[in-house]
Amino acid sequence: MERIAAKTDDFMRRIGMHPEQTDIGETTRRCVSEMERGLRGENSSLTMIPTYISARGTPPDDVPVITVDAGGTNLRLALVTFRQGRPEISHLEVCPIPGSLHEVTADEFFGELADKLLPLTAFGDRIGFCFSYPAEIFPDRDGRILRFSKGVNVKDSAGLVIGKTLKARLAERGVTKALGFTLLNDTAAGMMGGAAEFSVSGFDGICGLILGTGFNTCYPEKGTEITKLKNAEDMIINCETGNFSCLFRGRADEMTDLSSENPGIGLCEKMISGAYLGKVITNTARLAAEEGLLSAGFAEARPFALPELDDFLRSVCNRVSGLCRGGDETVMRRIIDLSFARAAKLICVNIAALCLKCDGGKRAERPFCVVAEGSTFYKSLLLRDKLEVCVKEYIAGRLSRHIVFRGADKLTLTGAALSALIN
Repeated sequence: MERIAAKTDDFMRRIGMHPEQTDIGETTRRCVSEMERGLRGENSSLTMIPTYISARGTPPDDVPVITVDAGGTNLRLALVTFRQGRPEISHLEVCPIPGSLHEVTADEFFGELADKLLPLTAFGDRIGFCFSYPAEIFPDRDGRILRFSKGVNVKDSAGLVIGKTLKARLAERGVTKALGFTLLNDTAAGMMGGAAEFSVSGFDGICGLILGTGFNTCYPEKGTEITKLKNAEDMIINCETGNFSCLFRGRADEMTDLSSENPGIGLCEKMISGAYLGKVITNTARLAAEEGLLSAGFAEARPFALPELDDFLRSVCNRVSGLCRGGDETVMRRIIDLSFARAAKLICVNIAALCLKCDGGKRAERPFCVVAEGSTFYKSLLLRDKLEVCVKEYIAGRLSRHIVFRGADKLTLTGAALSALIN
């Protein structure tokens, strides 16, 4: 078994997929540099999108907010009302987002959304909209769609202004009152939800992290650092971290990127997120089969989903185990383990870069708070333990910084509502 594991490690190094080939310190330095370049408006893989939203402020009591969370493949709608600073959620509806089951037109997307929101307009006149896809946020807190991703296909949607378009569809359905509108992405909404749920005064800095279908981070930045804007105020910055490209990438990463719908975009996301990590591991297995390290059945395997890989590690009989012959099980377990170790290392890089950029977590009693959301972060069998090891060894051990992870249910909904009330 040790001999098979050693052969697997040698193979992973040859194809550039071994975690030890990622220099965590150098990659962190590159990430910080890309953040700073993005804030200056220079060419950078991190676009550092201004949100024009601040986490400062106290929400008024008993003012219901219509909230929308368009995230991943799910659409959630609700009313959120704050009472003595605590959010209360009602009228919650969860359904597939238009475009996740089959391609829809932009008219169909906004029409279906307006139909679902229409009953809620009887209760409130402010909309907090969490949009989990790339968008350009405007100073008036509306924003333009850049593209959809994560398997959601909405034809001719690029360039549409979200709030303006949605309010026009609601007006067509008889809504005559003026509606306030605040747009933010899922990472910013999650961080704002954390600000609503936790006492941030006990922390030395805060950031938001989403690791589910996709991957992204955000953090509050001083206006003086956002030099690409004139006289910028302090605000949350959406890093669009999934696009970070100053990475050591291997052959399976290149295969995954080239077979995707948007080659060359979201390179970091395609190495670690729920939508892609299973494909990366599948492509690694295909390469192993070509070299004879795995049996021939793996060469033509359909992409494995992360839950399948988790079940395989739990010794559940499934499609992965069904392909195994001879020593395949040992090889696959090692490939999966190393792939998650590398993913944890890259996530740690991004957290470390944010902690350093915010100069946070300098004392253990006041750590840097990472408000984390996403199914991959919380449900993956291997990821959290490996991430904790990276954090302990690199962030605490080498950087002498201290972080904690915090999370709660429905943070994006409460964060979208809080943003609509205090901005």
